[in-house]
Amino acid sequence: MNQIESIRSHPQLKTLFKDAEARHFNDSEFELYLSFFPEGETRVAAAREIKAIDGQVVKKVITRIYEIYPYEQKHQLAVAKCIRDIRYVTAYATGCMLMGDLDWFRDKLLLWMKTIIQSFGYPDIPAGTSTRYFSDPEILAHIATLRTNQRSIYETYRGILEEMRTNLSPAAFAEIEPYLDLALQTLAHD
Repeated sequence: MNQIESIRSHPQLKTLFKDAEARHFNDSEFELYLSFFPEGETRVAAAREIKAIDGQVVKKVITRIYEIYPYEQKHQLAVAKCIRDIRYVTAYATGCMLMGDLDWFRDKLLLWMKTIIQSFGYPDIPAGTSTRYFSDPEILAHIATLRTNQRSIYETYRGILEEMRTNLSPAAFAEIEPYLDLALQTLAHD
């Protein structure tokens, strides 16, 4: 990740960041961002790639998670709420990447969201089920150390991280990876 100071409070960009909270920038917002911060070109290229694949990545991960975990049996409107929440995370991660501000991402969204999602009694994989999202023994060993209500959260956000790695260019993934990793570590752990 390029190490730049946070531009969240940039006089000409702070309103742009506020207006685009919880969603991806549109083309004119990308252009405005670059007009005041031309050195952010690699971040804009990454944000455009993320915006283009975000919906398909989230749906793919949710489809797979719901094949494994019995969410729909436990929560009303589970699919719609899950898609909404994960897309908030990916949109905020992308906006914070454009700002260059991991701390704001954690403080503005992740700590609040963690309180909410970890309060739900998310189901574990039903006994006797051998299907898993991941087959890597290290990942499975880590999942076994988590509380029951954290396991599906971990697999979901680990899935988002891995799907972004697979579907983005290496340069774009390098820009967003610290933000997605922070989301994974914050949301799925104590």
